[in-house]
Amino acid sequence: MPITLPPLTRRSWIKGSLAAALAPSWARAVDAANAEVWVLFSDTHIAADAKLEARGAVMGDNLTRCVNQVLKIGQKPFGVLLNGDVAYLDGQQEDYSTFLNLIAPLRENAIQVHCTLGNHDDRKHFIGAMTSPQDPRPVEGKHVELLSSATMNWVLLDSLLEVNKTPGELGPLQLGWLDRTLATSADKPTVVMAHHNPHGPVPEGKKPGGLTDSDAMFAVLARHKKVKAFIYGHTHTWEHKKHEATGIHLINLPPVAYVFNQERPNGWVIARATADKLELELRALNPAHDQHGEKVEIVWG
Repeated sequence: MPITLPPLTRRSWIKGSLAAALAPSWARAVDAANAEVWVLFSDTHIAADAKLEARGAVMGDNLTRCVNQVLKIGQKPFGVLLNGDVAYLDGQQEDYSTFLNLIAPLRENAIQVHCTLGNHDDRKHFIGAMTSPQDPRPVEGKHVELLSSATMNWVLLDSLLEVNKTPGELGPLQLGWLDRTLATSADKPTVVMAHHNPHGPVPEGKKPGGLTDSDAMFAVLARHKKVKAFIYGHTHTWEHKKHEATGIHLINLPPVAYVFNQERPNGWVIARATADKLELELRALNPAHDQHGEKVEIVWG
């Protein structure tokens, strides 16, 4: 399964009413809406040196800022989902040790963290740093997980194909597991998540940069009407569109670390799930960015 980091303690979530009083206005609105709250991170790119800078960003500082903002929500998230590229470049074991230190405040506040694998992660080092050998492996050589709440399902997939190589792949075994899981899981609105972006046919002479078996994945998703969205990272771009053939919402998460285009925002996303919809809100690290606070609604109906 993807790396699931349990809480370090069972202490209460930031002293209840005091935390709510200190929370920013947007965070207090979350509680008022009485929604399930999930937090979405992607592309943290943490190196062994927490102060390493790349493309104008100090990745460790960015993750710390995001963690601190999550702790000010005032409502305990059901979980933090980190969608791949946890590590900076090629997934050294020391990268994951630093990552664990940086997210410790979440776990100390009884928040579970779920991580998937991206192309800058190393499966062996990742597992060595953050899992037990006894953790179940539903798909040989891959890490998959089903999370189910009262409102919705999340299906987390593993698109890592080769370390520090751009393309990703799910593969036949994982696609089979995905199909079976969607068929047998609770009949609730479902969101599927993997690190790599989907793409269509690759022009001759071009190398694939995203999920090489995108068409096979969407063929599976199309068979299950409860699937409402596919969420991915990898391109370091906050974006929303729909898959033309299936109508499934496609959500590209912003990076926590650095952007490829300086006009784009980095940061994280707060997801509020109700009986009617999933609302995704961008929390840009630069609050002056034009897209800060931008919302996407996925109506379950």
